[in-house]
Amino acid sequence: MRRLGVLAAVLIVLLPASGSAANRAARAGVFTGYGFDACTAPSTASLNAWSASPYRSLGIYLGGVNRACADGNLNASWVSSTLASGWSLLPLYVGLQAPCVSDTKLAKISSNLTTASNQGGAAADDAVSLTAKFGLPGGTPIYFDMEGYSTTNATCTKVVQSFVTAWVDELHAQGFVAGVYGSAASTIRDIAALSSLPDAAWIADWNGVESVFGDPHVSDSLWANHQRVHQYKGGHKETWGGVTINIDSNYVDGPVLGGVVPAPPPPPPPAGSVGSGDNRALVSWPDGAFTTPVAVTLTPEAPPPANGYAVQLTVTDTDTSTPVTTFGAAVTLHITGATGLAPSFSTDGLTWTPLPKTAYTATSDGGVDIQTTVPGYFALLPDTIPPSQPDGFAGRFVQGSLRLSWLASTDNAGAVVSYNVLLDGAPLATVPAANRRAIVHTFQPNAQSVYRVQAVDAAGNLSTPSRAIVVVPAKRPTAVPRVLPRWAWDLYDAQHGHGTRPARAPKKLPAWYWLWAAWRSAPFHLAR
Repeated sequence: MRRLGVLAAVLIVLLPASGSAANRAARAGVFTGYGFDACTAPSTASLNAWSASPYRSLGIYLGGVNRACADGNLNASWVSSTLASGWSLLPLYVGLQAPCVSDTKLAKISSNLTTASNQGGAAADDAVSLTAKFGLPGGTPIYFDMEGYSTTNATCTKVVQSFVTAWVDELHAQGFVAGVYGSAASTIRDIAALSSLPDAAWIADWNGVESVFGDPHVSDSLWANHQRVHQYKGGHKETWGGVTINIDSNYVDGPVLGGVVPAPPPPPPPAGSVGSGDNRALVSWPDGAFTTPVAVTLTPEAPPPANGYAVQLTVTDTDTSTPVTTFGAAVTLHITGATGLAPSFSTDGLTWTPLPKTAYTATSDGGVDIQTTVPGYFALLPDTIPPSQPDGFAGRFVQGSLRLSWLASTDNAGAVVSYNVLLDGAPLATVPAANRRAIVHTFQPNAQSVYRVQAVDAAGNLSTPSRAIVVVPAKRPTAVPRVLPRWAWDLYDAQHGHGTRPARAPKKLPAWYWLWAAWRSAPFHLAR
């Protein structure tokens, strides 16, 4: 779906050629070959330039509450001229999305099954009304765009199934071919369990495989008779005939409006990307990462690790069907939801090793980008490794207060969040990570005070405490009288800005007074 920048998969199945099914099929041709979809329908001039491309099928967005782009070039005249110039069309309708979809900006289906069914029928009615607006004939295939959603929410699955069932039934009642477009791992998986399937499946799985069969989430026994579209590559720019368009690439072997002779396959793309199907992970690679055509697969581990997330990255040479074990350039694996979790690697999915901080970077969406030149298992696991011990711990007295400072600690799974200042091993204060300074007024009056600092990471792990700073009470000068006259206390206060000089204080102060005043101003000092 172009609102998300990712196109979901559509499910289309041709019905037997009898009764109303025959009428629907009469308007739906079968196209086998390469197609693309773009957020806005390209101009006829752009499509003429793209006659140099291998693409001859085009996805168009009719409408829907979650449609991201306006009609643009799309109108009845454009449809007529595009079909006449040899293009086949795949109409899409971007309506309400699953209640558990992660994007909070999208309008969603009701969690009530009866309401969800009514909404599915209403979406079909709206889509049919739009076909008249754009000059699409009866019997046209219409694909509902249902974006990927949680693969572990049983309630959400039932809602989607209820909605799609009503969508299909209502389109059939009006003489149209019913398709659904969604993620292989969620939408298509759930729709495949229905007793009455839609007419075809548009399967979104960015694994680079230019075929409609062989997807691990969809049985090859379903939608087997020219009933599939496979979106094998997500949003990217291509230039043909001097015109550049941002597209998703598809291999089509299913119902379309039109139908033409397939063109030869495009050359292997030098760069690309593949999603995990659950909206949690995406791997992308640059030019030169692979030297031969490959199939790249990103498969979430099921069940996931306890309190974590894992995905397997596999790369296979499509010519020889052999695994690719090393890459010519680093690929980037982006995983979301990394806060408080440690990026880790495994060769077998059982024994995990935390990744060094040089192997990944934190991203602004709370995820991580992992750089790798080998396939394997990558995970975000509960962080059990403490931050590094704070270094550079120092202290000095300023006007009777102890001022502490230290250098920043590091952590294997992100940033340190705070520091604990310890007095004799017990927490005295908590300091935000950015400060790394503290002012202490608390001291043991008759014994030494031992101060340390320890780092705390996002998972609550505590570092080894820093080296100690020891403060001891200063010894009371022996020359000072055991009982001081009242004027001494009042004079000390006056000298420090509190009150006036007491009348009883002698003009020439005794030597013991200055010894006592100095001791009172600094009753504690750093141990040497």
